[in-house]
Amino acid sequence: MSLLEALAGEVLRHVGCAAIPDAGLRAALEQGTAGGTFGGARRCDIQFRTHDQTLDILVSAGGGRIWQTSCAIP
Repeated sequence: MSLLEALAGEVLRHVGCAAIPDAGLRAALEQGTAGGTFGGARRCDIQFRTHDQTLDILVSAGGGRIWQTSCAIP
C-alpha cells in the first residue's frame, strides 16, 4: 500500500464513508503515480471536498482527471 492509499483510506474512515471505493481509488493512484519520480515532472493530485453530507474525491495527474467519485457522509 502506498502512502497516498493509506492517506486516502484514513480520510475516508475519518469522515465515515459508508462505502469506501478501495479498488477504483487504488487503480487511479497507481495510474496517476506510474512513471513518476520524487521531485519529477509527473504529478499526481488527490482532492477531498465535502458538501451537503457528501465527500467528493478526485484524482488527477498531468493536468487531467483520472478518477472521481462521491460517498455519503452519515
